[in-house]
Amino acid sequence: MSRDSKPRRKAAAKRPARSGGSTVIGIFIGLVLGAVIAAGAAWYFTRANPFQAAPASPRMPAADQPPVALPGKPGDRPVVKQDFQFYKILPQGDGGQTAQPAPVPPAPPAPVERLYLQVGAFEDPSEADNLKARLALSGIEASAQRGQTADGRIVHRVRIGPFVKPEDMAPMRSRLAEGGFTATVVRATP
Repeated sequence: MSRDSKPRRKAAAKRPARSGGSTVIGIFIGLVLGAVIAAGAAWYFTRANPFQAAPASPRMPAADQPPVALPGKPGDRPVVKQDFQFYKILPQGDGGQTAQPAPVPPAPPAPVERLYLQVGAFEDPSEADNLKARLALSGIEASAQRGQTADGRIVHRVRIGPFVKPEDMAPMRSRLAEGGFTATVVRATP
């Protein structure tokens, strides 16, 4: 194996050496253009300078002027001096000798009865959910309520309502009858 005695030629033409100056100039031009665009945008969006004084308005008499806000956060409401009434309400130094009669509390309002249509009552909650689902497929919205009987058993009631008057229940009763469901009227107080 013999080697070529000819020396290999290097690149025909030398490439010019790169200088970092062109990169620095590009960065500088980009920064200048960015600053000009930012200044233009700031001027465009804040044409009304918030640091300029507002034009002078005619002065109102002191009695007609609204209260001036005290220094604080912008948008705070002005502080209004409160007029305390407890000095007038308290007895005037008689040591509590004169007692005013206590006002009679009004009678509590009578509890409003709510009317429900009860479609079923089950000890097994899954049966109550099944009935509720069958009612939903018929287009009737019902709720399952958990309750306890007098002998301590837990029952799950499927009810529709509440209704204010018995007349309000008539359309719902007819829809239940069309769907093959029977319901009883139940009165409940809240």
